[in-house]
Amino acid sequence: MILAVDLGSSSFRAAVFTPDGRLRPETLARRPVAATTAPDGTMTYEAAALFAAFTRVISRSLHLADRQGYVIRGVGISTMMHSLMGVRRVVARADWPDVGAPTTPVFAWGDTRSEAERENLVEHFTRHQLYARTGCPLHSSYWLLKLAWLRRHLTLQEWQWMSFADYAWWRLFGQTCTTVSLASATGLYARREADWDEEILGYLGLERCHLPPVASDGWSLPGTVLIPSFKRRWPQLHSARFFPALGDGACSNLGSLCFSDNRAAINIGTTAALRVTLPREREPEEPPPGLWVYHLDHGHALVGGALSNAGNLLAWGRRTLRLPAAPILEATLRQTMAEDTGLTVLPFLAGERSPGWHPQATGMIAGLRLSTTPVAIWQALLEVIALRLAWMARELETAGLLPDSTEIIVSGGVSSSPVFATMLCQALGRPICVIQTEASARGVALWVSLRLGLLTSDHCPLPAGTWFQPDAATQARYRERLERHRATYLTMAESSFLQRWLR
Repeated sequence: MILAVDLGSSSFRAAVFTPDGRLRPETLARRPVAATTAPDGTMTYEAAALFAAFTRVISRSLHLADRQGYVIRGVGISTMMHSLMGVRRVVARADWPDVGAPTTPVFAWGDTRSEAERENLVEHFTRHQLYARTGCPLHSSYWLLKLAWLRRHLTLQEWQWMSFADYAWWRLFGQTCTTVSLASATGLYARREADWDEEILGYLGLERCHLPPVASDGWSLPGTVLIPSFKRRWPQLHSARFFPALGDGACSNLGSLCFSDNRAAINIGTTAALRVTLPREREPEEPPPGLWVYHLDHGHALVGGALSNAGNLLAWGRRTLRLPAAPILEATLRQTMAEDTGLTVLPFLAGERSPGWHPQATGMIAGLRLSTTPVAIWQALLEVIALRLAWMARELETAGLLPDSTEIIVSGGVSSSPVFATMLCQALGRPICVIQTEASARGVALWVSLRLGLLTSDHCPLPAGTWFQPDAATQARYRERLERHRATYLTMAESSFLQRWLR
C-alpha cells in the first residue's frame, strides 16, 4: 500500500492507496488549514501550524490503516505550488548547512505584496528573455518577485529559502531537498540547464547553498532514517520509502493519467488549471502567450495556465447570493443554461493569473438589470470559469500543443456538478471525461508505485468517469460568449503589462 499526503491550500489530507491508485476511503484523514489574509495583499500561513497539521493527518491515516492491517511500502507528498519560507541557517558541514527554526511565515501564491518589484525586474532582465528561460511570467505568485521584495526588508543571505514541503522534509529527516517539479515553478530555475539560474541568483545576491538541492527523479529515503521522534511515532513506516514532494499540478496530471499530450488535465478546486504533459524534447522554446512551462520530472514538461478564481469565486457567490438549495439550483440551471444571461463577468476577486497575470485586477459583472436573478448571476459565474479555461485551451491549440484528438480529463470538487461539466464541455468544444477522485493524491500514489516498481505506466487504470459530448449549436453559442468576454476584458484592462500577453 501507498500513503499519499496531499497538502492543499485549504486542507491537508492523507490516505492509503493501492499500488494501482485505488483509494481506500476508510483511511482518509483531513485537517483544515487557513491562510492569514489582509487588504495589503498578505496571504501567509504559520509554519508551525502547517507542520502540526501535516504530521497529524499522517498519524490519523496510519491509525486508520492499522485497523485494516495495511502495510505501507511507500510515502508520497503532493503539495500546493509556489509556497516560500525562510529558515535560519545553522552551518554544520561544508556541503550542506543544517536548517533551523522558521524566520518568516509561509508566503502563499496569492501574497501580492511583492508586485511593486516587477518593474525593476523587467528593466533588469528584459534583454535576457526571462520568461522564456524560466517558463514563469514575472508575477507575485513566484519566488523571484517575493525574494526581490524581501531583500528590501532583510538580508537574504542569512537564511535558507524553501517551500513548506521542503521544510517538512527537513523536519522529518534532518536534511532538505526539492524536486524539479517544485523548483521549476519558482521563477528561479533555468529549465534548459535543469538547475537554479546563475544570473537570477546573482541578482538576488544568493548562492546555491541558500536553496535546496534538486533531487534526481525517484530519489527517496527509507523510514529507518527518520529523526528519532518520528521514528518512534510512526513505527509502521520503518520499512517504507519516502519520496520528496511533487507539485499538486503535476500530481493532478499523473492522477488523471495525463502522462502525454494525448490527454490533457483540468483540475478545478479553489483555483483551476489546464495542463498538458510533453516529453522534454518537445518542450516549447517559449511558453504560449499568458501560459507557463513547468517540469513534471527531468524527462517531462508541463505546459498550461492557471486561474486564481474558481471554487473561491463560487464560495463568494454562495455567501452573497440568495440561492435555492443545491438540488433545486442544479435543476433550475438545467432548464436555463441554454439561455444567454446577458451578463459578462470579470471574475478577479483574487486577482488574475492566466492570461494577463495582473494580481491587482478586481472583479466586475456587466449587463446587470433589475430583472437579473441570483440564479442568472450564478450561471454567469459558472460560465466564466469554463470560458477562461477555454481561452487557455485556445492558446494551447494555437501553439500546436492541444491536438483535436486530445482527451480532456476533468477532476476537482466543482466539476461534480453535471451542469457545470456540460458548460465546460461546450466552452471547450471537445469531449471531456469527469472523474470523481482525489486526482492529486492519486497521482502521487501512482508516482511512488511506479518508482518502487509496483506498477508500470501501461497498467495504470483510468478512474471511472462520466463523458460529456459537445453539440455544434451550443458550442457556437459558447464561442460567442467567449468573444464577448474577451472584448470586455480587453476594454477594461488598465495595465499596459496586461496587454503584452494578449492577442
